[in-house]
Amino acid sequence: MRTVLAAAAGLLLAGCAAPPDAARSPSQDVPPAAAVLSGGAPTAGLSASAGGYWLVSATPEPTAVRAVDYRFQVLAPDGSAVTSFLGGDDSARVYAVRSDLTGLRRTVPANLGEGVWSARLGELDPGLWRIYVAFAPDGGPGSRLLLSRTLTVPGPGETSPLDPVSATASVDGLTLRLGGRPVAGRPALLRLTVTRPAVQLEPLDGGYAQLTAVRDGDLALAPFTPLTPALAMAGGPTAEFRGRFPEPGAWRVFVQFRTEGQQHTATFTVRVRSR
Repeated sequence: MRTVLAAAAGLLLAGCAAPPDAARSPSQDVPPAAAVLSGGAPTAGLSASAGGYWLVSATPEPTAVRAVDYRFQVLAPDGSAVTSFLGGDDSARVYAVRSDLTGLRRTVPANLGEGVWSARLGELDPGLWRIYVAFAPDGGPGSRLLLSRTLTVPGPGETSPLDPVSATASVDGLTLRLGGRPVAGRPALLRLTVTRPAVQLEPLDGGYAQLTAVRDGDLALAPFTPLTPALAMAGGPTAEFRGRFPEPGAWRVFVQFRTEGQQHTATFTVRVRSR
């Protein structure tokens, strides 16, 4: 069944840099430590703060469905705005996920100067979205952080239930298979194969595909790392990813890839075991 969602709010906690006790809303009331992972990719990302750093929105709330240019600042523990990221400006990533897991955006934020960053997310459907920023602050402890806030795009919208668990997916006339038996809290290896027709994966953001997992219900996010860097113009029909699912349950896995110059997004529902 599809239900009607009437969304009429705006950015939560927009532009607020107050201490946690004064600034936290119920949607952000998650232990900040859940957003920090030493080395590798961050997971969870359900808080606006972690490790003393704060994500602050600098975007007017949308009043209609339109292309969203999400502007933000990251505040360091001393209150100053972070002006550079470890590994360079293009090392950070911004994700936007709709609450029913029917939409994902993934982009590299642009540096507008003076600690203000911009992520062009494109047009977002009406409904509740969570915006995540993954980065390692330059001069910080070296750990990647994953912070987030929520954004409501106004207007009538529909929500959809999560698809059944399946190892296969179809998109734009392509059939794909996702292999792997992930267990919560342990390193996971996932293998993507385009099974029909015979195609070659093309470079996309440093790999031959990009994989992002989001947990059904709480929207915990787990970015995976491509194992094979894109060193040639084509990489065959397969790609492997390494990462970690922090919790068991049903996860929506988004795989973004490119063939013949066209970008695609395939989705899988994966059941992550507790042991």
